[in-house]
Parts: sequence; C-alpha cells; structure tokens
Amino acid sequence: MNIINNVERHRFEAEVDGEVAFVEYQWKQGTIYILHTFVPHVLRGRGLAAQLAVFVLNTIRQEQWPVKIYCPFFKKYIQEHPEYQDLMQP
Repeated sequence: MNIINNVERHRFEAEVDGEVAFVEYQWKQGTIYILHTFVPHVLRGRGLAAQLAVFVLNTIRQEQWPVKIYCPFFKKYIQEHPEYQDLMQP
C-alpha cells in the first residue's frame, strides 16, 4: 500500500481498490494536529487505519514534528503501542 502526504488537502492518503483512506491533519503554530482517521466501509477490517497510523507516527518521529492528537483512533493506537507514547505532548 502506498501512502502519501497530500499537503494541499491536509491529509495522509492511501488508495486501495479505487477507494481512499486518510488521516486528516492541520498545522498550527509549528505543530501538526491529527484530527480524524477515515477508512471507507468497503475497506474496513483490513488494518488500513493501523497502517496509516504507523506511517504517520513514523513520519512525525522522523521529521521531529511537535504533535497534538485529537483523533480517537490515534489516541487508542498510541495507548496500545508504547513505542509511540513518547510522541504525546501534555
């Protein structure tokens, strides 16, 4: 699966079988805000949201971007994967 950062639409996207799953974000004062994860109904149950989360979180770590997480899926994912808990800001 190929994941891209669609800067113009403010989201990370993965196209699968003609459908697009994505993670919406917003930049504000030098911080990336993770807002929402969406996976089309026909693609659910394939682990796409988790794959998007790994890509996005690894990108954030690699680029050393300050991050605020508002997306419930990302919050839960980080709680269940302690290797990403260092990215959480108070």
